[in-house]
Amino acid sequence: MIGATPSEIKQMLSAIGIGAIDELFSDIPEEVKLKKGLKVPPAMSEQELRRSFSELAKKNLALADQTSFLGAGVYRHDIPSAVKALISRGEFATAYTPYQAEASQGTLQSIYEFQTLICKLVGMDVANASHYDGATSLAEAALMALDITGKENLLVSRAVHPHYRQVVGTYFHGRNLPIKETPLFEGLTSTEEVEAYLSKNPTAALLVQYPNFLGLLEPLEALASICKKHGTLLVVAVVEPVALGLLKPPGERGASIVAGEGQSLGIPPSFGGPHVGFIATTKEYMRRIPGRLVGQTLDSKGKLAYTLTLQAREQHIRREKATSNVCTNQSLCAVANAIYLSLLGKEGFKEVSAQCYHKAHYAFRQWTKTGALKPLFNAPFYHEFVLRTPIKASEFMNLMEKEKILSGYPLTQDYPEFGDAILLTVTEVNRREEIDCFTRKLEEAPRLTREGCLHG
Repeated sequence: MIGATPSEIKQMLSAIGIGAIDELFSDIPEEVKLKKGLKVPPAMSEQELRRSFSELAKKNLALADQTSFLGAGVYRHDIPSAVKALISRGEFATAYTPYQAEASQGTLQSIYEFQTLICKLVGMDVANASHYDGATSLAEAALMALDITGKENLLVSRAVHPHYRQVVGTYFHGRNLPIKETPLFEGLTSTEEVEAYLSKNPTAALLVQYPNFLGLLEPLEALASICKKHGTLLVVAVVEPVALGLLKPPGERGASIVAGEGQSLGIPPSFGGPHVGFIATTKEYMRRIPGRLVGQTLDSKGKLAYTLTLQAREQHIRREKATSNVCTNQSLCAVANAIYLSLLGKEGFKEVSAQCYHKAHYAFRQWTKTGALKPLFNAPFYHEFVLRTPIKASEFMNLMEKEKILSGYPLTQDYPEFGDAILLTVTEVNRREEIDCFTRKLEEAPRLTREGCLHG
């Protein structure tokens, strides 16, 4: 940025009738003004700044430079080059919320396509025009359930992503609303515990994840049946939507609301963001959905047109009637989702999903066969699974990191009852050579034996 010259500053001050810049801050009491310089490094020239960032970047280890079996909510998938090329176009890259909707037909159409594709993916009637991320989408879906049912209690499965549960907890703490976490049985939401709780407590919603955080497939039909019996809505979080290329969508398995994360659909992992969330539901609850809905119609000349059909947020209606005061949507990331899904098509998306499934199951068989890693659960899984390590999880991961292998996500902090266990993920980008290399490292590691014990 090129600053104003002294003469330009003098001219501007003269135009507003003051003699010095300090007079602009005359209303601020002297006792609260900072009298010394900020503790920040001195300014750099452009050349120095570029060199500094370059040195800082060298400290990062790119995923491309190592083998990664890390997932846990952020997934690596192959992204067609066309996705980045198209979303880099100025029409998309600079577009934000179309406040004057009719002037933004291209943006509205791309959002409409996103909504349509999400509905097909999760098996619902309507989806909103994107949300901040999957965690906030789930929290907003929980509040939506409270609004629909008029009940205050919320039941959350411990198999929901720990970070998502934290965000939901933050939302509900601010409203002083009760949350109950239901325990797990063999890594799955316990239907018996759900039945017992709902029979005694009027509850707005049960929140589960599909596939759940531990990679397992929840019994959605059974849970939906219990929820229906007690007048509770089943809210399903979909953190890995690629799984729906093979799995039956939650909308066809009894879900009332589906909230999810679209990062897997054309957005690379990048230090926690950007991500894109979505909320989808049935026609019955369409007017309760937070955010905005883009609709398709005909203009006065009979031509196809797009418009903001529902805008139930506080920028457009009275705050007390708004479904949410979170206005942030991720239009550019939503466009990336739509482009990714359009490029792959139904069969291509199914193929990606199938590769993730088959590669993960191959890896599971090979790694457990070594005896170094032992399975923790027996339930069906998609492309993530939990294995117990023979030494401390942190030690095991450090050992593999020296071999340039990111060996997964440690569960010690979030699930201490599982002991030293890690969550491993395999997607279509993991080559068989990488899986087999990890197998050899397990067999060759000096501190691991085929019995999974320590060498002295």
